Amino acid sequence: MTFQRVLVPVDDSPHVLELAQQATEFARETGATLTFLHVVNTPKITSAKDIEQQKREYRWISDECREKAAAQGVSASSRVEVGSPVETIVSIAEREKFDLIIMGSKGQSHLRTLLVGSVADQVMEHASCPVLLLK
Repeated sequence: MTFQRVLVPVDDSPHVLELAQQATEFARETGATLTFLHVVNTPKITSAKDIEQQKREYRWISDECREKAAAQGVSASSRVEVGSPVETIVSIAEREKFDLIIMGSKGQSHLRTLLVGSVADQVMEHASCPVLLLK
């Protein structure tokens, strides 16, 4: 199986740059292109102005990951979307025909993970393409 297009969801956790580096190394070895995606999880009732402000505030995450990958010769793009992280990641991966999702298994507090399950677990359950979890 070859992986040409890889979706890499990123958040503002302390491990994000390590995840980006590992995804970049994978892409360098396989020739894949990377898309770094940050999903802004907003409440159901939010104004368009607030949504745009949050997208601007969080764009640095995916942009910094893209810049680091590009500096190592890897073709990469970045984007910010708004919505439920699980639904957005799964939907984009399917709709845009990504071959693989690379995600970190770290990010949430242990309490939140126990209560609702991790985003990574839920993406693994619902994604139509393979998911590679990095520790």
